[in-house]
Amino acid sequence: MRFSDVDAAGVVYFSRIHEYCHAAFEDLLRAAEIPLESLLHKTGWGLPLVHSEADYHRPLRLGESLTIQIEVPERTDRRVIFAFRIVDQEGRVRVRARHEHACVGMEDFRPRKVPSVFLAGLARLGLIDQG
Repeated sequence: MRFSDVDAAGVVYFSRIHEYCHAAFEDLLRAAEIPLESLLHKTGWGLPLVHSEADYHRPLRLGESLTIQIEVPERTDRRVIFAFRIVDQEGRVRVRARHEHACVGMEDFRPRKVPSVFLAGLARLGLIDQG
């Protein structure tokens, strides 16, 4: 954790958690070979965040080294939920967060099915079964 992330008590400010999760989501998109810049400007579809939540189990403090783990616990034809676990060096879960993304067409923001190319990327990463 960096100095700019913490409050006067040296604890990570709660809203930073969603920033960390979104950064991990962007890294996941790159690993799935669908970088965010391509998604927004070339594909014609997008995945806006429609719901987020977080449970804080232990404070995150200045100087700690943490890892963000991502799973896809649920998906429908038009939505994908990403679950994030922020864990410390000892493997203890410090924060759990969930982000629900809806798939929309970028031209009209109307709901559409999650494209197979995106699902294939998640499958390549072992996050979903594509069957």
